[in-house]
Amino acid sequence: MDLFSHSWLPYLYQYFFGLIIFGGGLYAVFKAYGDDFWVKYRKWIIILIWGFIYVASIHLFMTLAALENQGNYYFLILLFYLINVSILSKKIQ
Repeated sequence: MDLFSHSWLPYLYQYFFGLIIFGGGLYAVFKAYGDDFWVKYRKWIIILIWGFIYVASIHLFMTLAALENQGNYYFLILLFYLINVSILSKKIQ
């Protein structure tokens, strides 16, 4: 089996089209509501964008850890999770 077509191609496909759909949705909302939407919901828009980046990076680290069979990536994933929880718990209050 080809390594690229079974590991990296689904990852690229998922997040490339996910980014297009997510960005298109944000673009449509900004076009519909104008600049007032950004001012009113700035914090939540940033959290949405951060969430997309966070999920994509966790998936990337897990793919790397599975392919390279290295346990230190799992420590990085746990550390990234703890940082994310601490940042979001301060921002959402």
